[in-house]
Amino acid sequence: MNRSLLRLCAFLFVLVGLGAAPRANASCPECVVAIEHMNVAVNMTLNTMHTDLARLLQGIGQAVNANGAKVAAQIEANGNADRSLAIRLHTDDRVARAAESFAIPDSVCANSASGGMQEAMATARGGAGGFRRGGASAGNALIDKAVNDPAVAPSADQRRATAVHAQYCDAVDYKAYGGTKACPAVSPMPGADKRMDSLLAGAGVDGKAPDLTFTAQQTDAARMYVQNSVYRSVSRELSKGEAATPAGIEYIGLRTQYDALMDAAAEPQRTAIASRQPEPQTKALLQDALQTPSAASYYDQTASPEGKRLGYISYAELEQFEVGRRYANTDYETDLQSMSGDNLIREQIRVSALNAWLLLEMKNEIHRQTIIQGLLLASEGRSEYAPILQAKLQELNQSMGRTQ
Repeated sequence: MNRSLLRLCAFLFVLVGLGAAPRANASCPECVVAIEHMNVAVNMTLNTMHTDLARLLQGIGQAVNANGAKVAAQIEANGNADRSLAIRLHTDDRVARAAESFAIPDSVCANSASGGMQEAMATARGGAGGFRRGGASAGNALIDKAVNDPAVAPSADQRRATAVHAQYCDAVDYKAYGGTKACPAVSPMPGADKRMDSLLAGAGVDGKAPDLTFTAQQTDAARMYVQNSVYRSVSRELSKGEAATPAGIEYIGLRTQYDALMDAAAEPQRTAIASRQPEPQTKALLQDALQTPSAASYYDQTASPEGKRLGYISYAELEQFEVGRRYANTDYETDLQSMSGDNLIREQIRVSALNAWLLLEMKNEIHRQTIIQGLLLASEGRSEYAPILQAKLQELNQSMGRTQ
C-alpha cells in the first residue's frame, strides 16, 4: 500500500507538470517528444496504479468477506450451543419429572406391608385351633390343668376356678375377702380371668393402653377367661369303665353334641387370642415398612411393649399398624403432600386395596357370627320342641302298647 501511495503522488506531480505543456509545445518542438515520452510513462504508471488499486480493493474485500464468514461462523456456533443446551435442559427436566413420577422404592413393602398379610392371617387362623381344650400348653400350671385336662364335676371346676382367680384378684375382691387364700393381694392383672379386656386389649392394670401383641402371661389369662365364660363344666368326663356301659355310650354321644355347640361358641374368642400372638414372619415386613420415616414414627408411638421387645408383632397389631399409620398419623399427611403423578395414584390403589382387605375380614367375621347364630337358633329350637316331641312320642308308644 505504501508503494501505491507513492505512485499516486507521482501521478499527481505529472498532472501538475502537464498543466504547462501547451506553452512548451509552442516554443519548443523538442518538448513535444519529451511530453509524449512522459505521456507513455504516465499511462504505464496509471495502468500499474489501476492494477495495484484493484488488487488492494480485492484484498480488502477478501479480508472483509473472510472476517464476515468468521463472525457468521461464530454466531452459528453460539446458536447451535444455545439450542443444544436448551434441548439438554428440557430433556433433563423430563427425565427428572419421569423419575419422580415413576420411582418405585427398593421394596414395595416400604409403602405397604400388605405383601405378607395373607401369611400372617393364615398363621393366626391356624393357631386358633391350638387354644382348644387339650391343645397348646399354658405357661401357668394351674391354668394349664384348667384348660387342657378332661372336664371335672361342676363343683371341682368351681374350686379350681377359685384357686386360679387368687392370681387375678381385683380391688373389689380384696375389699370383700382380701387377705384370705382366695385373695392374698390385688393382682398386677386384676380380674384378668373374668374380664373381656383380656381377649381384646390384653390383661394388665386398670387403664393401661391396649396391647395387640400378647405376652405369655396375657395369653394364659385370656385362655382362662375362655374357660370361665364358655368351657365351664356342666358335667365330668367318664372313666373307661363307665364309657363301656350302655348308659355311658349314650352319655358320650350327648356330651359330643354339647361339645360341638361349645366349640362354636368359643371360636371367636380363640381367634381373638390367636390373632394377638407374636408371629416371627412379620419381622421382615416391619423392617421393610419402617424404611418410611412416617411409618417408623407411628410404630415408635403405638407399638406394643412385647412387639418392641421381640422385634415382630401379631397379625392383629400388623393390621392395626397398616390402617393406623395412614389414618391416625399426621406424618403421613406430609408423605401425601410430596406425592404426585403415578406415585399418588399407586398410594390411592394401596389404600383401596387395604379397604377391600378389611371389608373381606368383616365379611368373614359376619359369616362366623352367622354360623354361631344358627347354632343358637338350633339350641332354642331343641329347647322348645324337644319336650313336645317327647310327649307326643310317649303318647304314640302308649297307643301302641310300648313302654318306650
